[in-house]
Amino acid sequence: MDNTISLNENRQFRRVYQKGKSFVNSLLVIYFLKNGSNRNRLGIAVNKKVGKAVVRNRVRRLVKESYRLKEKEIKKGYDIVFVSRVRARESSYDAVHKAMHHLLKRAGLLNNSAFGVGSSEKRS
Repeated sequence: MDNTISLNENRQFRRVYQKGKSFVNSLLVIYFLKNGSNRNRLGIAVNKKVGKAVVRNRVRRLVKESYRLKEKEIKKGYDIVFVSRVRARESSYDAVHKAMHHLLKRAGLLNNSAFGVGSSEKRS
């Protein structure tokens, strides 16, 4: 992830939760807030209700990979936190990817050049 750094501290997450905007779908919740820089900062939260450590880490990897593939389409200058919901534990990668695209689109965080879910080809 070239243009993204991680949110590491609890206070950074709390700031995004309290001051940011949020959108929800069946698998994920997105919280986002402008950060005043030209880079995004990403946080991923997976609650213990989702499952044991192996399951939580799988969900975290799915979210992180989906974000990595979408990174070039996402506007810069935001703190973004994805919170997984319990239903994400049974979900496939494709379902998580579509859920993330849906939330980013609703939040207005996708650049105008972004087209289609999961499409990595370039237009000619």
